[in-house]
Amino acid sequence: MARKAKPSASRDVQLTGDKALARQVAAAREAFNAALDARDMPAIAEVLSEEAMLVPGDEAQLITGRQAQLDAWEAVFASMPDIAYVRAPVRIEISEDGLLAAETGRWRGSWSMDGMSVRYSGRYFAKWRHDGTAWRIEAETFVTMKRAGGAD
Repeated sequence: MARKAKPSASRDVQLTGDKALARQVAAAREAFNAALDARDMPAIAEVLSEEAMLVPGDEAQLITGRQAQLDAWEAVFASMPDIAYVRAPVRIEISEDGLLAAETGRWRGSWSMDGMSVRYSGRYFAKWRHDGTAWRIEAETFVTMKRAGGAD
């Protein structure tokens, strides 16, 4: 099953603080979305800090560390080949010192399982840090607001 194209992550995003830095964060988010879509594990790893934490939107447990996230993504991609996730920022705010960024937005995921088409969506928050080289995700928290499923 072909995945649907993702919208640009930087579309209609409110940028607060240093706009140039906020655009860098938006570009890093776009790169992360593209890496997820392409199942590009090195590109996914590139955006995550070594100790990145992910709080899933549902019953799944906290995932701590870059390698743990990569392992989780590999398992998800292997078990659900048509899975698609996208994070769409609504606001990116840069700290006064230009080293941290707060991103809020909407996320959605879709996949097929047992003859069912599943669609989840909700809100997320991401904490970014510039490590001297690039912007990296330190933490993401997802809240599932909608769940839908039906026969294919």
